[in-house]
Amino acid sequence: MNFKQGIALASALCALGGASEALATCDQSGASQADIDLWNIHGCWSDFYVWQAKAYDLRSGDWSGRGWNDACNVALEFPKHWSAAYLVSYGLADNVSQSFHGTVDYRATAEAASGNYHDSLYHSVTDDAGIFGRFTPRIWPWDTDRVETACPLYNRTSANANPGSRGGDFMHEGWHANYDKYGINNGDQGGHRAGPTGACTINGCDYFYFHGIGAYAYGAMWENNGTASRFHSPNQVQVEYLCDVADQPKSWVPASVRQTAASDANTRAVTRFINGPGYSCGSPRPW
Repeated sequence: MNFKQGIALASALCALGGASEALATCDQSGASQADIDLWNIHGCWSDFYVWQAKAYDLRSGDWSGRGWNDACNVALEFPKHWSAAYLVSYGLADNVSQSFHGTVDYRATAEAASGNYHDSLYHSVTDDAGIFGRFTPRIWPWDTDRVETACPLYNRTSANANPGSRGGDFMHEGWHANYDKYGINNGDQGGHRAGPTGACTINGCDYFYFHGIGAYAYGAMWENNGTASRFHSPNQVQVEYLCDVADQPKSWVPASVRQTAASDANTRAVTRFINGPGYSCGSPRPW
């Protein structure tokens, strides 16, 4: 049994033992204020959600009953998913003197296509209420890596049920796919290190590898040199994306979207980094 087969088997056993996952259902009764505010900006743009379903390799069987045939209903999971993708695609200012990374980096991390950032993947959804998201590597050559997003990113009363946090999880899970592509072992706790340890207060910790603005040309976030001088962890990519949404957005991005993104990033900054706190939104951009 190889490493990937071991991960998949462990996941299958957990699913069999986790009756709560099978019974749980995401809340489809409404949307958070941030979701509604962003929705009021883009409306229901059919060309975009048709494109997004292909670009993120969404599969109808996964999203049936979740808005696949009701893509303009903001209460449902698929509309919330493509709305978050809209923010990833169009919401960042790409300010070369302030932004951590460019739209090209975040899109390549989130979208399905194979490239420097990861091998091909597809986006699914889970009723698991105990996680924000999950990356599952393929087992066999004919399989495809999978990114799942979960109910706490969709339930309207959850603090992370907003477009920024949803996109932030695209980054986090997409970075696990990056590690899988390049054979990087970041720890045995779901792809993180055991904790609490250092300044990290949870079980599932990362390092924050601080880098200067401009250290990575747009399109180069995937690069690493095998040392802390040029490296990203999954939580770091997530925090940097969320802080770019909060601090370096396009002018039309609603305040509620910026504020909820900052809240998510700042919570992660103080709870998930061994050498933390990580970068906090609103602080001067380093270097």
